[in-house]
Amino acid sequence: MDLPAPTPRRSARRLLLGLAVVVVALSAVFGVTTVRQQRRFRDYREQTLADAVVPWTSAELGPEACVAFGVEWAMGCPGLGTWCENEAPVVVGRCMASRDRSGWCRAKGDALFSTDFGVKDCEQLRASVDGKYAQRAHKKFCAAAQRALAEHCR
Repeated sequence: MDLPAPTPRRSARRLLLGLAVVVVALSAVFGVTTVRQQRRFRDYREQTLADAVVPWTSAELGPEACVAFGVEWAMGCPGLGTWCENEAPVVVGRCMASRDRSGWCRAKGDALFSTDFGVKDCEQLRASVDGKYAQRAHKKFCAAAQRALAEHCR
């Protein structure tokens, strides 16, 4: 006895059900991975900023040192690039707010509002970074840190 051939409707349902199972499985894997990475990011932020003694509390850091610390912090950050990139200016802002920077801001004047503010400083800092992707990340983090300097002075 021959089995009836599957109808196109039944084949389409099986295909859609199979695709739905694959999408749900991939979503679960992605979700678990993201939650784990976010937990590592939160732990890193707590250990290095909240629970640790940050350098600007024990010594007077200049704005350039604030940028260098913010960029190094972001380069060691285990989270997604956007999380670290968004946190780097916050770190620099906290460092800048730890001291009166009004004299430094006045000395910089309108240069703070230039589109190439800090570009040369970032290039100098990036010279010691090895690897194409590490340099790309450094460039983003440094640009965000330089924007934080300008924002602090506004």
